[in-house]
Amino acid sequence: MAGLFHGESDPFVDHPENDLRADADYSNRPRPQPRSFDELADEPDPAEIAEANRRSSRQAWIFLFAVLISSAVVAGVLGIVFRSMGGPLCEAGEAIWLCTPNAQLIWGIAALTIPTVGMLAAGFIMLSKYRRYLRWRTWMGVFYMLVPHSMFWLFNGIQMIYASTLH
Repeated sequence: MAGLFHGESDPFVDHPENDLRADADYSNRPRPQPRSFDELADEPDPAEIAEANRRSSRQAWIFLFAVLISSAVVAGVLGIVFRSMGGPLCEAGEAIWLCTPNAQLIWGIAALTIPTVGMLAAGFIMLSKYRRYLRWRTWMGVFYMLVPHSMFWLFNGIQMIYASTLH
């Protein structure tokens, strides 16, 4: 046992149920304690719980990058499409991409939809993971990353929606 304090590895950590130091899972919602042997036997396998926790973190990172990338792609593609369609604002010599008030309105709504829905979905998924006793902290991080992202797109989208009413 003295070897554990001098940097030697713990020989019993081969099994997830013996790993009492997994930092990422200390904040998981604790499962209810079994009150009988049958409830104890019905408990999920610790290896399956560990894999579900790792899968939850991978899903969170994929979700974050999917929302970030799809927000930019949708806004960019719509901007290019509306610029190529032309309109009275572009023909007037103004250096803008959205050439009609209708294009400004559609772009404003489309640009704020993906980030807002992504942020709300991350919050609901985080709550779902928490209720199922799975790793939810990564989803909290994703939610906090998506809040300023969605605020940026909300401000831009609302500004474009407002600009479309001025013409």
